Amino acid sequence: MVDRRLRRLLLEPYWLVLLGALAVGGVLGLWLAREQSDTASPLFGLAWRKDISDTRSALTALFGVQLTVLTLVLSLNAPVIQSAANQYSPRLVPLYLKSAPLRAAIPWFCLSSGYLLVAVRELGFMVDTAERPRPVLSGAFLVVACALLALVACLVRTFRYMRVERVLGLVQELVVSAAERRIRARLHRLPLDPAASLPWSPGALALTAPASGYLAEVDLRRLTRLARQWRVRARIDVLVGDYVDAGDVIGWVVADAGGPVDPHASPALSSTLDLTAAREPDCDPALGIRILVDVANRALSSSSNDAYTARQALQQVRSVLRRLGRLPLGDWNVVDADGQVRASVAGMYLRDFLFLSVDGPLQYGTGNSEVLEEVLQIAFAMGRSAHDAEDLAAAHSLVTRVLADAAAHGAPERECFHRLLREAKRARLSLELATASPQ
Repeated sequence: MVDRRLRRLLLEPYWLVLLGALAVGGVLGLWLAREQSDTASPLFGLAWRKDISDTRSALTALFGVQLTVLTLVLSLNAPVIQSAANQYSPRLVPLYLKSAPLRAAIPWFCLSSGYLLVAVRELGFMVDTAERPRPVLSGAFLVVACALLALVACLVRTFRYMRVERVLGLVQELVVSAAERRIRARLHRLPLDPAASLPWSPGALALTAPASGYLAEVDLRRLTRLARQWRVRARIDVLVGDYVDAGDVIGWVVADAGGPVDPHASPALSSTLDLTAAREPDCDPALGIRILVDVANRALSSSSNDAYTARQALQQVRSVLRRLGRLPLGDWNVVDADGQVRASVAGMYLRDFLFLSVDGPLQYGTGNSEVLEEVLQIAFAMGRSAHDAEDLAAAHSLVTRVLADAAAHGAPERECFHRLLREAKRARLSLELATASPQ
């Protein structure tokens, strides 16, 4: 577990950027603190003439100004985060923190902070009471000015996050793009067979969760290697995003020859699960859909009554489903050369994501034409992205449900009802064409 956390920390480039900026600032501060010159620079002219005491005081004052400005900007960002959590969904907070514009300005503050702190320390070792040119002070004004300009630019960009379109687009891009990268990397060069299965047998040994938490990821490549090493076949039967307690049964393992399984195999195979204290949106597409559905449900509540925002959220859901349809969904079954399953991990199908996407909005937006029209568009997209006959059947069922809802709660003589019928006819035609086309 410690190795995984350390690896995750090292793979996060932002922390490396901050440490690098701090180191560069420290080196610049050390170099310029030792530099004394009466030669005018073609760019900045003559350096400030100060003694060491005045120079240290000026650098300390700049550091205090910088901290004050940064504190004020952070206090302005807090209401934006709180507004997104209250108005849209509290699950937006980690996504915002990962993409906040302020993150682009923090490295500049690390650089200037390292510069100022190291310069003040180095000047403290010098014994010199004379007034001399201090290039370190000129450099300090320059790096602090760059940090403040970067902060202003990021502050202007922050106000864009108050627009619902920006918030919804952020969820789609961060969640789906990350899921695409992780899924493709996780399954790269693994021999998969979606049609194969690993049935439970009476001699199977239970796999139990090594700790409590949300399942963030299964190292399928390592699970397969360990299964071959122990000469067993393993099945993980919990989904990414599910919560498990320590000791819960999460799957089973069966020996190749049908005999007893080595008791040491179960803990080794269970160690391939990555359990976290919170759900990770970058490897859990269902969480991203839940965030978008949360926005739609809150917009349809009696306190908001904002059907168009709900429709915008459903439009992003449609894009997410279309992009997820291009990925290998469902169970991941790694097979050996003989075609038998060696390791199997349970996964969600496209129809599962569809039910997750529309149940809430159809319940809260009963009879609302804006919601029903967009749900029909989702069914239309489902028909074009369906993986199998069950996905197509789910899309057909959704069209029927929308029409039944419209007939029960809408007025047939209204124009919106006729528009729904046109959209439903178009969606059904698309589904019929998808059914007739070879999969």
